[in-house]
Amino acid sequence: MMSTRVCAPEVMERAFYSLAPEDRTEIFNVGAAFHCLTLQKRLERAERKVQELEARYHTTLRQLEIDGLPDDAGYAMHEDYVEWHYWARVMEQTRQALETLSVFAPAPETA
Repeated sequence: MMSTRVCAPEVMERAFYSLAPEDRTEIFNVGAAFHCLTLQKRLERAERKVQELEARYHTTLRQLEIDGLPDDAGYAMHEDYVEWHYWARVMEQTRQALETLSVFAPAPETA
């Protein structure tokens, strides 16, 4: 198994740009494709978490923001509310990253 070494950004950049342009292109494209797979898994997990919360509370986060938390909301709902915001943010940031990388790597195929 090949191990990876963590390098300072300037060392990595120097090494990368010392390669032939076609090698740099290949490395970037392969890396982008693999990273897209990781991002797709992250997006699926975030979407699943958001859907679970929507099902539990029979609403969307957007609607909950409009209506506000119910007066009788307990500790668990407050905790879920914070978690819901977290997963919604992960979902949005991951979608943006996938959109940006789609220029370099095709979207992964889902089964």
